[in-house]
This record gives sequence, C-alpha cells and structure tokens, in this order.
Amino acid sequence: MNITPDIPQLDPMRLQVRKHALLNEISQKPSRRWWRFTVPATALVAAVAVTLVLWTPTNQDASAAWTAEPRAPGDLGPVFADCGRTLDRHDAERGVNGPDWPAPRDVAVVDQRADMTMVQYIGPQSEMLCLRTPTGVGTNGRGNLQDQEPLGDRLFADFAPSVGMYDVDGRNAMTVLTGRVSRAVGKVVISTEDGLQVTATIGNGRVLAWWPSLGKPKDVRLSDETGVVLQTAPIPVKHR
Repeated sequence: MNITPDIPQLDPMRLQVRKHALLNEISQKPSRRWWRFTVPATALVAAVAVTLVLWTPTNQDASAAWTAEPRAPGDLGPVFADCGRTLDRHDAERGVNGPDWPAPRDVAVVDQRADMTMVQYIGPQSEMLCLRTPTGVGTNGRGNLQDQEPLGDRLFADFAPSVGMYDVDGRNAMTVLTGRVSRAVGKVVISTEDGLQVTATIGNGRVLAWWPSLGKPKDVRLSDETGVVLQTAPIPVKHR
C-alpha cells in the first residue's frame, strides 16, 4: 500500500512576500533608515528594513490620483494624532524592536498629494517620515543627525531617494526624496528618469517629495521666490 504524506500547501502570496524580503536583505547594505507600517489586520503586508516596503494594493487609487504639484493640506489634526501614536510607539520600543534614537517631534514639512499625507519630523538626533494613507500609517527614520554638516553657502545637500513597493508584483511603487535647501530657495522641481517633473514641498529648510514610480531622480531645478532659476544640478548626491 502506498501512503501519500499529507503535505500542507503554502500560500503563494506569502512566498512571494518572503522572496522579496530575502532578496532585499541579500542585495542591500545595512542602512540606518527603516520603515514600519500599521495597517488593518486583514491586509497582507510585509515591511523590510532598508528601502523595500510592501504595501497593501488598496492604496492604488490614491497613487492614481497623484499630482506632480502638491496641494494645500486640509485638516491635519487626525494626521498628527495618528503619526504621534507611531512616534510614541517608537520611543516605547527604543533599543528593543527598533533603533535606539529618540523619535523627533518638530514638524518640518507636510506634503499632501491625493489623499496621502507625508509629514517630516526632525529633532536634534533624528528625522522621521510619517506617511498616512486611507489604509494605514507608516514611518521611516534615521538617526545620527548630530553628525550632519552645516549647509553653509550650498543651495542644497543630502538629496537622498528611497524606494518603496507596496505590491508583490512590483506595481504601485513609490519613490520618496528628502534633502536640505538654502533659505534662498523658493521652489524645487525634480526631474525623474521616467519623465516626471515633480514639485517638492519646502519647509524649515527641508525638502520632501514623492512620486508613484521607481523612476530615479535625474536632476533638480532650484528657483527663488520670484521664479528665477538659481541652479540646475544632477541628483542623487550625498553632499553638494
């Protein structure tokens, strides 16, 4: 008599998520940046340190409504409340389930596109991004800001893009760019390799922008408040 063992069937979707996570861990160098997402329990989501993030595909409609020009934020009370809870959780778990630097609390920039709001918090030691969507809240952060060189007479510095994918098929991807700019800069427009012209949001000497693709930033055009172009330069760069 032949006995066929009862082998449990693995969920192919979960296998794909784990595959992406393992590939990312192998191919990427360690980074002080990390993402953490809070979403409904029914959503299939995997978050991986460094730059790869898998989101629930229910954010697709928000990305479809994305605009290259940011819009004026609406009621930020619920956004700050949700983001504040994630910062509190970060501090409660410092050194246990995450980095050991304190969560920053000062709001530098609020970038609103479609119904997705991204807030940049800064502090003496760290900076964090909080992304609030209709389906959840996510955070990304880094420490050791005390080692940052002063901007000096440079027009911009630290323009660093990071990539997040929130679909196991690689669809519905987004790229986030942050950096610092001189107070003389009134407008920042980022050109991407896939042809987008993205106007960033500026606040407190910081720049924040995101776009719904994996297109790498190609160059940046900096203008003053009157529209006079101050500089056009290639990116990404660490210092310039």
